[in-house]
Amino acid sequence: MRGAVLRRAGVPTAVLALALAAPAARAQVLLGGSWGAQTGATFEQWHFACCTDATDGGASIATAREWTVPVTAYVPVGPVALDVYTAYLHGTITLRGAGAPTQTLDGFTDTYVRGAFRLAGDALLATVGVNVPTGRTTLDPEQLGVLEVLGAPALRFQTPVLGTGWGGTTGLVYTMRAGTWSWGLGASYEYRGQYSPAQAQALGLGSGDFDLRPGQAIRLSVGADGLVGQRAMSASLASTFYTRDRVGLSAGGTPPAPITLGPMVTGEWQLRAAAGAFRELTVFAFDRYRVQYSRGGARVDGTDGNELELGTTGSIPLGARTAFVAGLRGRWHTGLSVDTSLPTAGIVSGGGDVGFTWQTGPLELHPAVGGELGRLDTGPSTISVNKLEASFTISAR
Repeated sequence: MRGAVLRRAGVPTAVLALALAAPAARAQVLLGGSWGAQTGATFEQWHFACCTDATDGGASIATAREWTVPVTAYVPVGPVALDVYTAYLHGTITLRGAGAPTQTLDGFTDTYVRGAFRLAGDALLATVGVNVPTGRTTLDPEQLGVLEVLGAPALRFQTPVLGTGWGGTTGLVYTMRAGTWSWGLGASYEYRGQYSPAQAQALGLGSGDFDLRPGQAIRLSVGADGLVGQRAMSASLASTFYTRDRVGLSAGGTPPAPITLGPMVTGEWQLRAAAGAFRELTVFAFDRYRVQYSRGGARVDGTDGNELELGTTGSIPLGARTAFVAGLRGRWHTGLSVDTSLPTAGIVSGGGDVGFTWQTGPLELHPAVGGELGRLDTGPSTISVNKLEASFTISAR
């Protein structure tokens, strides 16, 4: 189930530290404790009322589907907590027109390996992550067209890209306790490899002959987790700063002016409690704001945007090993007014999901279904959209 992570009061400081250290959200298990693994399958489908912007084939998009099979494993190796994430995706875009032509993109994603170890007792946590380029980065025009849809921030598919090339992160988190509260201060550096098809597409480069060197990123964060009466509350604030992207053309000519992404500020808040029949009830809020980017040293109008999500999730026990889980959420994503294509579209949507958890021995099974209704705004037009999703997750620990 998407949304807030359900945790009990008295959360270990290491959990807070790892949340602060992560430079980007990934579907990985939390480091710490014993071994663990998770897999399953997720199906997501967006349906678009007529009509989205025309594609290269001259037809609008009717539906966008994606199957994702993620695999996550956690293995403690001596003093190092190590986890690994990869996934397989199969995405299809169905266009309106004679014969309802489809476009397809599938394959394994990159593999992300992350490790953490303690320094200076429990006060300092060091994290190192490496993005191994097992995912495809050479895409033909049809595959790039599918990537443009699956990677649209407004649609928020679980797995938006296959590969981004070599990359890595390293970070430090200082943690401390003050009464019933855990506090953390984090800093991390992200190295982004020479080629990212999603960013190349955003720069209008396609998959031709060029040398893209994305800028690097520095992330600073602060967070706290503690008790407010009988309830547990957590909050965090993070800022990410980027260096310049550079592009060289191997075929000659004048390369595009360097782009520097604007700083990104992210805030998260959760309030967790047991209420009535709910064993766990969480109310959450998430907000992310990106400042305008600059091209050739000048700010580009219409490149700033904001995403806000509010919601609640809950769990009602049905027995010693089973529980009913459900969630509601609402989202407002402004998009970017600099362009009128799907990748920069905004959306206002609301939805929810329901499911069950069942524990049997070391396994936990979690089937769920959900959906969203919304309005997609590309600037010139606003269209109705709806989403259907279903998932089945198997966790072992």
